[in-house]
Order: sequence, then C-alpha cells, then structure tokens
Amino acid sequence: MRGLSKSTKFRWLLPGVRIKRYLFAIFFGIALLTYGVVIVYFNVARSNLYFWKNIFLLDLSEKIPFGKFAVPIFGILFFVFAVLLIVVGIKELVSSISTALVPDKDPKEIMDIVFGARKEELKKRVVVIGGGTGTTSVLSGLRDKFVKISAVITVADTGGSSGILRKELKMPPPGDIRNCLIALSDEHSFISRLLYFRFSEKGSFLDGHNLGNILIAGLTKMTGDFGDAVLAMSKIFSVNGEVMPFTTEDITLGAEFEDGNVVDGEIEITNYRGKIKRIFIKPESAKPYITALERISQADVIVIGPGSLYTSVVPPLLLPSIADTVRRSKGKKVYVSNIMTEPGETDHFTAGDHIKVITDILGDNVVEYALLNKMELSDSVAKRYIGVGAEVVKPDISEMQKKKIKCIVKNFTLERGDVVRHNPEKLAETITDIIAGRV
Repeated sequence: MRGLSKSTKFRWLLPGVRIKRYLFAIFFGIALLTYGVVIVYFNVARSNLYFWKNIFLLDLSEKIPFGKFAVPIFGILFFVFAVLLIVVGIKELVSSISTALVPDKDPKEIMDIVFGARKEELKKRVVVIGGGTGTTSVLSGLRDKFVKISAVITVADTGGSSGILRKELKMPPPGDIRNCLIALSDEHSFISRLLYFRFSEKGSFLDGHNLGNILIAGLTKMTGDFGDAVLAMSKIFSVNGEVMPFTTEDITLGAEFEDGNVVDGEIEITNYRGKIKRIFIKPESAKPYITALERISQADVIVIGPGSLYTSVVPPLLLPSIADTVRRSKGKKVYVSNIMTEPGETDHFTAGDHIKVITDILGDNVVEYALLNKMELSDSVAKRYIGVGAEVVKPDISEMQKKKIKCIVKNFTLERGDVVRHNPEKLAETITDIIAGRV
C-alpha cells in the first residue's frame, strides 16, 4: 500500500493533466513578486548590503539614467505584472480542476456553487419552535434575512384535511408543516399557490383536502419516514429554510382540566373551554426527530412561539430530550408572546402567564428575551375579538424581570381586515438585532 501511495503521489504532474502550466505561472509570479519587492526596497531604503545588490542586480538605480526615479516605477509595474500572473494562474488552475471534476457545468456556475456554499456557512442558525399562524409570521419575516432557518413544528393537529390523512394513513398531520413551507416560500410564487391549493368539489373524496398535505403524505409513503419526507419537500421546492416535525410518531395531545376531566385531541381540547391544569403527549415514550435535536443544539438563536400556547408551542417542549437540548444549547433563547388570548385555552392570560407555562417546563434562567406587544386595536377589530371572548395579552413585565428575562416591548402587530397578526418584518428585525447583539 505504501508503494502504491508513492507511485501515485505525483500523478497530477503527468503530461496532459493541464495543471503544471498553471502551477508554474503561480510560482513564477510569486518569484517575480518577491524580486520586485526586493528591488524597490533596496533602491528606496538605505542598505549597506552591497554584495547582494551586485549579485541580484539590485543596484540598478546607480547604473541607469534617472535610476532613482525609474527603478521604483518599474518595480511597481513588475509587482503588478507578478500579481496578475498569480491571479490568472490560480483562476485557470481552479477552472481546469473544476471542469475535469464536473465537465457538464460551466466554470462560472461551479464558482457560484462554491461561493453559495461558503456564504451559507456564514449565516447564523435560527431555530423556530412552535406551529400555527404565529410561527408562520416569524418564518415569513426571517425568510429574506441573512440567516439559516430551521422550523421545528408541532404535529398534534386532529382537524380538517390533516386529521383525515392522519386517520387514513396513520401518519403525523401535515397541516402546520405545510403552512410553514408556504411561509418560507415567496408569497406570490407558484410554489406557494401549489401548496395552498384546496380541492372543493362537493361529493368528491378529495373535497376539503389540501394539495400540499397530499404531497407530503405521498412523499411519506415513498420515503417511509415523515420527517425525511418533510425535509425532502423543503429541498424540492427550494424554500428558504427547512421545516421538520418535532417527532415522526403518531402522537395524541391530551389535557387535564381543573375540573378533573381529561380530554384527548387538539381540537377537542380547545373546544372543551375549560382551564387547563396539565398538558401531555401520548404515548409518553414518543421519541424526537433526531434532525430536530441536531438543529436545536447547533442554533445561534432559538425562537419559541408565538402560537397557540398549549396546542402548538408547548407540545414540542413536552419531549424531555427536546426540552433538555434547548436548555443545553448555547444559542440565545427568545420567547415571542401572543397578541390575543385564545378562548378555551388561555382565557385572561397575561404575557407573564404565557411565559410561566414555558419556564415551568424549561426552568428558570433559560429564556433570555421576551418579545411583548404594546398596541391598541382599532374599534372594529376590538369588537370582533370581544365577540369571540378574546382579549389583548397584557405585556406585564414585573415577574419576567425578576427572572432576569430581558423584555422588548414594541408594537409588533399588523391588522389585516378584522384580524390582528404579528408583523413579520418587525419580528424579524428584532430577532436579527438580538443575533447581532444590538439589544
């Protein structure tokens, strides 16, 4: 084996490899560059090394007319020529090697790929944990920022197209996953419209089904793994980030209420309209999606929420391995508070009540930042929410400050018709400020 290694060690110097000429150009350029620098130095600086001057013709300034002026100028030109020779040699060397390795691609295209890969490495890693509309607002805001996004999403939905596919195919519900893929794609793109399309032919077995959900279901059957299918969707549609479930197992969300009753199912929990005492996952032995753990452990920033507190944000944190990975991660932990309370889930909750649920799971001194809303709703929007039993989440900060959580209180809202949502741009700006250490 050693003999073989020695015999093949210099094969790249054989004729026809088209490398030697460019290596020669690079080394010759370096030699000229060194010589040019030495000439300028010996003819501008004072030096007593007459012996070396005579050997290497470094005393030209004393032998030619106007040498003291001409030699430095020629030395600089010499320097420029040497640099150009080195640059051209390196460029052609890279081009020769790349075209040999990837002959079907243009050298410029290969350089774009290399540059793109290096650029990706410079991006800060942001992991968003949650699900629902609030989480999609964070993702859509971060989509065009210079960050690498990973969304770790809940899979406890029991209603609509997701619920039907879950029952029929014994797979995790794809609804929240699909919405996050849409959030990471261009808002008006064909991909966004494709994933959002819903069949509406009355009497058809496809009636009510979402095309994005069906695509995820099909990929799950092809790959044999729900998590791999979702990651494949992220790559197939080239969304600006990646989406993944927190678990690939068919889990059920359960809740124990203050009145002692226990209810299973996300929709059923919300519809019960009771005060939740405890939330849990069945089976308790459910395992996390390993890639999700990897992304959380590597994150520079972990964003928790916003979203339905008990049915979207909390479920991923109920797995001990995910909660422990969040705690151990060196990334900054940011909680984004909801704008409005949710009837049947967080009635009369303040921002402090929301974050208490999170800290009860993760422990104190884990969440470092809290993004809280400070705004007034328009009369029409306020009336609409009062009609369904919802109210503005008050940004109380006293308890959070006692826990050394830095509270950032701003108007993060955006009214759209008769509903209020988080403003994606304002959220993204604040999160990137936290990444950069500006807040």
